[in-house]
Amino acid sequence: MVGLGTIISQLFPPEPKWSIENIPNLTGKVAIVTGGNVGLGKATCKHLLLKGCTVWLAARSKTKAEEAIAELRKETGKEALFLALDLNDLQAVKEAAEDFKRQSPALHILICNAGVMVPPVEQLTSQGYDLQFGVNALGHFLFIQLLLPSLKASSSPETETRIVWVSSSVQYYFRDPPVNYDNLIDTPSRQKLGKQQLYCQSKFITVMLAYRLAKVLAQDETSKVICIVLDPGNIETDLQRYNSPTLSRSIMNWMILKPVSKGVLSQLFAATDPKAAHLNGKYLRPWARLGEPHPKTKDEAEQQKMWDYCMAAIQPYQ
Repeated sequence: MVGLGTIISQLFPPEPKWSIENIPNLTGKVAIVTGGNVGLGKATCKHLLLKGCTVWLAARSKTKAEEAIAELRKETGKEALFLALDLNDLQAVKEAAEDFKRQSPALHILICNAGVMVPPVEQLTSQGYDLQFGVNALGHFLFIQLLLPSLKASSSPETETRIVWVSSSVQYYFRDPPVNYDNLIDTPSRQKLGKQQLYCQSKFITVMLAYRLAKVLAQDETSKVICIVLDPGNIETDLQRYNSPTLSRSIMNWMILKPVSKGVLSQLFAATDPKAAHLNGKYLRPWARLGEPHPKTKDEAEQQKMWDYCMAAIQPYQ
């Protein structure tokens, strides 16, 4: 069980002690931000650009990405680069990674920020997986695996490269761990689980995979790549678009939803701050504080089982 104190601290975090003013100069660094055209992703791109980073804004819609790039240009005087990325389709993920590697020899920061929240339960990925699992977990998992060579090559004994994987506090509310693998594909049990729990499941899996990835990276003595997983907080963004507006939901949102300016803090800290270099395999809660995820995400046998499942799923695309 997750303690009440953990839940309260997540819902009502103290005022942040870390700010965007702490971001170091990033000239010469190259970053990819998935879902960079809206919300937390767009704000993350903005602050990276302001610090001199070369930023690839990865998004599915070229039109929306170009609009975001134009707005960022006005706000920063810098030009983000567009990378077409559809996490709903593993073949498209492979093509995005290949496209990036053709154009950039370096990659220092990969921020897996994109996500989908409570879409209609009927929606599946192109390969037939639950959409929320496919986009939030599996698509990013493949993207990370394909870009690991670039991240490793860009690291050095003195300078680590970073993977920042955005999860959510909803992983605390996943009701029935360990994961039932029948709920990752189109089955009656998945339909019964429902879209809210499927969202919780996808973010629970994200934490599991990030923890396992951090262990794998720590064992590699030939390079220095770290992985940090985090909960950005309860933030008012476009991610809420599938939630039906009700009076009770509006009141709850008014009470707990925070602005994007706070939501970006944890991922920017994880991606850029020198202190975060020592946080491989750690979990951050709002705002850039060390925390603990659902205890059952740390079950190493279940982590390995999920890792093996995802490795088998992406094998045709590697």
